[in-house]
Amino acid sequence: MDKMSKSERTRVYSPSPSSRHRSPSESSTCTQSCKRLRRTSISPPPQATSTKLAQADGLYKSPTKLRLEQASLRDSSTIEYQQIAWENLKKNINHLINKVNRSNIPLITKELFQYNIIRGRGLLAHRIVEEQIASPFYTSVYAALVAVINSKIPQIGELIVKRLISSFHQSYQQNDKTNCLKTTRFIIHLIHQNVLLDTLPIEILVYLLKNPSDDSVELAIEVIKECGQKISEFCPRMLDSFFSKLRNLLHESSLHERTRNMIEALFAIRMNQFKADRLIPSDLDLVDEQRSQRIGLIDPCDPESMLDIFQYDEQYDENENKYKQIRKTILGESTGDEDESSSSSSNSDDENQQSIIDATDANLGTFFRIMFLTLRLNKGAEKCARKLLQKNTRPGAEIGVCRIILDLCAKKRRYRPFFALLAQRLCLLKTEYVECFEKAFQNQYEIAHHLESVKLKNLTNFFGYMLATNSISWSVLRCIRLTEDNTTSSSRAFIKNLFLKLVKFLGLSKLINRFTDPTLTEYFQGLFPRDDPKNTQFSIKFFEAIGLDGLTNGLREFLRRNPTPTPPILSALSIKEKEDEDDHENQGHIEALRRELQMQQQNKQDKKDKKNSHRMVQLK
Repeated sequence: MDKMSKSERTRVYSPSPSSRHRSPSESSTCTQSCKRLRRTSISPPPQATSTKLAQADGLYKSPTKLRLEQASLRDSSTIEYQQIAWENLKKNINHLINKVNRSNIPLITKELFQYNIIRGRGLLAHRIVEEQIASPFYTSVYAALVAVINSKIPQIGELIVKRLISSFHQSYQQNDKTNCLKTTRFIIHLIHQNVLLDTLPIEILVYLLKNPSDDSVELAIEVIKECGQKISEFCPRMLDSFFSKLRNLLHESSLHERTRNMIEALFAIRMNQFKADRLIPSDLDLVDEQRSQRIGLIDPCDPESMLDIFQYDEQYDENENKYKQIRKTILGESTGDEDESSSSSSNSDDENQQSIIDATDANLGTFFRIMFLTLRLNKGAEKCARKLLQKNTRPGAEIGVCRIILDLCAKKRRYRPFFALLAQRLCLLKTEYVECFEKAFQNQYEIAHHLESVKLKNLTNFFGYMLATNSISWSVLRCIRLTEDNTTSSSRAFIKNLFLKLVKFLGLSKLINRFTDPTLTEYFQGLFPRDDPKNTQFSIKFFEAIGLDGLTNGLREFLRRNPTPTPPILSALSIKEKEDEDDHENQGHIEALRRELQMQQQNKQDKKDKKNSHRMVQLK
């Protein structure tokens, strides 16, 4: 009976049709007997209890049961342990991708990095592509998520791109217009996010218009609508050729009338200079420096489908430890030694310092309540500042208030000018706040590599306004040294956003006057270095890249007056080595010429012999 199939068990346990006409006593007796049979059939046989966990792959198990099974297994080198860990990883990835939306992308990516998504990159790529096809309305959200992941782990971004290109070819060859259109939109949004190169839309258009049909022309129109502005900027001739091709197709009778109408509408969009071209919304522009994938449409793209399936890893612990190190570099996690040292140093503080911290903590709670009431009742920044000054009367409370203001400002999804106005009022009413915010500027610049993109933009908006209104001194900029060795991608993004906001608040002419003020030039020596021509050129190129080359006129003049020095004279040994290399190179050229002359002479001799043999044949 244990080996009986499910259908056979159903036939045995289910009551017969004649049972409907039985008496109540007979039916109750039958029901009780059926229940007893069901109980005996549900109880597993003794052999089933010894079944391996690996044989239960694909069956649903509750998270609680998985955790209990994994807790019972201690050895990570066993296939059972790794399989349960794989199932947990799969469930966590699916859960997080299901939750993603426009507002929580930074939080979702931070939670994703907590798991080994390098091991589960196949699961992650499959889930993202699957969700985008099921919900094309959220394509921009999934593209922003992929952009953030690709900026940290390009290996995952490359896999997603390969699968999208492979899916594009497959759906196009199968004439699956719906899926092909969805995949094309995803690729276009990744191009907008700079995950893919700007040349890929041209490759797609060439591919679609090579053998035009109603479906391929419709796809090409969608690509031009989305990427027409970008193509017109870096390759306008190609865009003209595409439109001339569409113009010729417009007069062909082979196309459907609906397709012709779409072409005419596209020409109208071009007349408006692609004003309807979709740009990245501000809440989805989360990456400052992207690593673009150099993958073309005709490049071989292996989707690596085996990554979606569980595979036993002989070096499981070693690979897990490697990912932990990668996660620390991405999330900026501190080690346990640092935590212990910080806790020991805090315990060694004296009573006076402890009292100041307690006073600050007490006022932070008051500050939170006041901020909540102020935002709830829509009161102005000036009234809120006066309330803060009334409440925070103990010494040492100012630094805590500054931290809370910056923390609340950074955590907002969009920049709120209220916090900068509040900080400006506090600096005007009490000079201690000026020093606190100046120290905060230096601290935030030093930890810029730990800040998320949204937080970094909010803070640079905040400090840009504080500098533009002279609420804090411009001397805070002396902590910045703009050289290739002293900056990272995050710190350069901090400087870029800060200067763009200064231009927005002051204007370029006023900003140039501020940086050329002789009373302030000593504070800007790190921004405009003149100690090394290499550093000077780096600063000039940086400001050119962000569109503020007008700030570097003084540096350009300095380079003209002090040209880069000539390289040092080579030593006798290096000169001798250089001469030997030149002799060797010349000898190689001579040998090549000699072989070429010999071949020419041989060819001439062959031609002469051929002519002579031909004459002899004619004479005969």
